[in-house]
Amino acid sequence: MPTGEASTLPTQRTSGTRTLPGPAALRALAMAFAHLQDFTGFVGGLQAALDKAEWFGRIALEVEDKSGADERRFRLGEMVLPVQGAAGSHGVLRATGRNGPRSFGPEDLHLLSGLADFLAVVLDRAQEWREVERFRQLLGFLLNQAPVGILAFDGQHRVAAGNDLARRWLSGGGDLWAALQAALPAEVRDNGQVPRACFHLRIEGRLVFGELRNPPGGAEAGVCVVVMTDLTADQARLLDALHRETYRCQLRRLRLGFALLESPRIAGGLLQVLPELRAGLPAAVAAGPYDANRVGLVFPGCGRTTIMAHLRRLKPLLADAPVRGSLAELGREGSEPERLLQTALVGLRPFDELLRPALLLHDDSSAVNDTLAYVLGGEFELVKSTNVEQTRQLLRTRSFDALITEVELRGASGVELAHLAGDLQPGIRTFFTAFSELAAEAVRAQETGDPVVFQKPFDARMLGRTVREKLGI
Repeated sequence: MPTGEASTLPTQRTSGTRTLPGPAALRALAMAFAHLQDFTGFVGGLQAALDKAEWFGRIALEVEDKSGADERRFRLGEMVLPVQGAAGSHGVLRATGRNGPRSFGPEDLHLLSGLADFLAVVLDRAQEWREVERFRQLLGFLLNQAPVGILAFDGQHRVAAGNDLARRWLSGGGDLWAALQAALPAEVRDNGQVPRACFHLRIEGRLVFGELRNPPGGAEAGVCVVVMTDLTADQARLLDALHRETYRCQLRRLRLGFALLESPRIAGGLLQVLPELRAGLPAAVAAGPYDANRVGLVFPGCGRTTIMAHLRRLKPLLADAPVRGSLAELGREGSEPERLLQTALVGLRPFDELLRPALLLHDDSSAVNDTLAYVLGGEFELVKSTNVEQTRQLLRTRSFDALITEVELRGASGVELAHLAGDLQPGIRTFFTAFSELAAEAVRAQETGDPVVFQKPFDARMLGRTVREKLGI
C-alpha cells in the first residue's frame, strides 16, 4: 500500500542543467523491444528502462514463474504492485527510494498501477514469443532427427521451418529459395500454379530426390514444403545387383535381362509406384532407382519372353505416367554390366512399343509374308524375311517373341529353322504354315508340346486369335 505524503508527477522540463530522465527511459524501453523474442533479454531491457526512470527512486521488476507472495515480500516504505496480465501473473513491480524507504502518495499509486498494467501487457506478448521460440526450437530438434531433408517456405520465400540436412543438400546455407528454383525442372519454374513438382540433385557424391508440394491456394502465395530423400543406397543396391547377377549368370550359363523404365514426369511417376512394382515382380528380381526419373529391373535367369510377360503385368501400375522402356540381354547386347546398362540407357522407347511382341516372318513368298503382316501388323512388331541366311542372322542379333515359318522351304527346313531359333533364343514361340496336310501332320508328329500349324490358305481371324492367345496378349 502507499504510505506517507504525496509526491509530484514527473515532467519533461529541465531544471537548471539537469534533464529529467523520461526520454532516456523511453529510449531504453524501445531497446528492450528489440529483444522481444528473447524473453530473458527482454525482461533485462525492461529493467534497464526502469532504472533510467528516476520518478520514484528505484523500481525493480521481479518476474516469477509462479504467482503468489508472502508477507515477507512487503517492507515498510516500499510499494509493491502485482504485474497481472491476461496470460496470468508475471510477478511484481517493486518501488522504493533511490537511497532507502520513502513515502508514496495517490498519484504514485496511479502512475505505478498504469506502469504495472503496461508491463503486464508487454510481458503477455513476450511470454507468447517465448513459447513460440520454445516450440520452434523443439520443432527444429525434431526435424533434425528425421532421415529426410525438410524445408517449409512462407509467402515471402523465407524458411519457416527446416532441418540442417535439407539446408546442406540444397545450397549449403546460401539462398535456399534460389537454390530450389534452380533445381526444379524448367516447366515447373515457368508455371507457378503447379501444386506438386519433383527434382533430383547430385551433391556430395549422392543422388538426392526432392519433392515440392504447395498446399491448396499456396502456389500463388509462394507457400510450399520441400522433402528430400537420399536415394544413394538404393541406387547402389541396384547397380550392385546388376554386377553380381551378370557374373553369376555367366558362370552358371543362365540368361539375364536388364530393363530400364523412364518417366519424364517425376511427380506421380516411377519412384512413387516403386513399392508396387517390386510387389508385382518375383522375389529374385532386383528393382531400384537409377535416378529420380528412371527405375532399373534386374531379371536373373530370365529370357526376353519371360521378362516381357512380367513387364506386361506391370503395365496397369504405369497407366497414369508416360513411360519409356528398354531391355538389354546378357550375351546378345554384351557380357559386361556396364555394357548392359549403356545399351538400356540408349535404347529407351515408348513402353507400349517395347511391350509389343516382335514376330519374325519367314516364307519363300514375300506375298505370304505381306499377308501375315496385314493380319498381324496392328498388334505386333514385324520383321519379314525370304532369305534363310538373313533369318539366321536376325535370330542371332535381335530378340523375337515368336517365329512364323513355312514347313517346306526351298533349300531349308522350317523345322530346322525353328530348332535354331529355340537354341539361340530359349523361350521363343514357333508357329508353322504348311500347304499340305501331310506336312502339317509330319510337324505334329515330329515336334513336342503340341506345335501350332496353320494350313494354307489359312483363316486370317483364326490365325490372329491363336497367335495372341499363345503369346498371352
